[in-house]
Amino acid sequence: MNRLQFVVLLTLVSSGSAHAYGFMLRHDYTSCASCHVDPSGGSVVTPYGRAQGELLLRSRYGAPADEDPGKKAEFLLGLLAAAPEELMLGGDVRLAVLSPGMKGVRVFPMQIDVVGALKTGKMSASVSLGLGSAVTSAAKIVGEQVQLISRHHWVGYAPDEDQAFLLRVGRIPLPFGLRLPEHTIWARAVTKTDTNVSQQHGVSLAYSGERVRGELMGIVGNLQLSPAAYRERGYSGFLEFIPNHWMTVGVSSLVTHADSDLSTPQFSTFRHAHGAFLRASPWKPLVISVEADLTNQTRRTLGGPTGFVGVVQADIEPTQGFHLVAMGEVLVTDFSKPDGVGFGGWGGVWWFFAPHSDVRLDVITRRETDGTLNVSLLGQVHVFL
Repeated sequence: MNRLQFVVLLTLVSSGSAHAYGFMLRHDYTSCASCHVDPSGGSVVTPYGRAQGELLLRSRYGAPADEDPGKKAEFLLGLLAAAPEELMLGGDVRLAVLSPGMKGVRVFPMQIDVVGALKTGKMSASVSLGLGSAVTSAAKIVGEQVQLISRHHWVGYAPDEDQAFLLRVGRIPLPFGLRLPEHTIWARAVTKTDTNVSQQHGVSLAYSGERVRGELMGIVGNLQLSPAAYRERGYSGFLEFIPNHWMTVGVSSLVTHADSDLSTPQFSTFRHAHGAFLRASPWKPLVISVEADLTNQTRRTLGGPTGFVGVVQADIEPTQGFHLVAMGEVLVTDFSKPDGVGFGGWGGVWWFFAPHSDVRLDVITRRETDGTLNVSLLGQVHVFL
């Protein structure tokens, strides 16, 4: 082992938002639009999504699963005066405890955000505001060491009576591949499609139907990034087919161009990612998610490497609210070179133990593309309001 890195992350989250939980496929939820304001999943949850989260996510301790969730599904557990149903509010506070190499401990905030959404008639809007640091500078509005950030902000319009379509403009998560809670996996980091800081400004059109769903976004660049030469322009999108209630299969494609590359400003860069993904729940306690993508980054006149990134995840729920999670990932930086191959493995337990609350512990092992071996322990405590 070239290096052993032990990382303990303790995360406290207070939120009216939520990750996109792909394991809801076991409950026949093949799409995200019914529970999330964002039709591709994640962030602010609708009132219906809150109710289903209370009924289907957490351990019931003998209570019937069809019991009326009552105030437990409301914002702040119904302790405040009820907000209009059209207005959805929340927030995130994340605290990290980091011990690299088993030497010393650092305590710092990972995330301090407030989020909100408004939906009235055919119009909708969503925005997040928070405090960040250099790690989140891609979402920066103002500030240096302490930054005011906005991960997403958009306005949407549903042109059809059934509201199956949603046209949006603003800073939007890139529609690509699996939208998993583990935003640091290579499949999200290499393609730059995570929901943490990789959102881009542009215009998107999403469709959510019974047998197919998808979203296509025209990217005009991250307008919170300066100078403008570094901003990527292009498109990103996915199309997912739903042959039955327990399986979906989809394809993704992304192409962007920037006049200057952050690592080599003297070169313009084309970036490609194209692949396929699958979600399946052949047995109700088990949900399998798979993604495989080809990647290429080409600098003008120099060409560029073609690589591969893939991930497979198994989520097992032996009893409601308690999950066993296993995940494997692979990264190939350049097919033309024998080295530059990385492998990763995740194993964890995840327990939704109380209303609006869950805890998770993961052991993560990665052999990086340079041969370095990293081992980390990731612990999280979530309380979403």
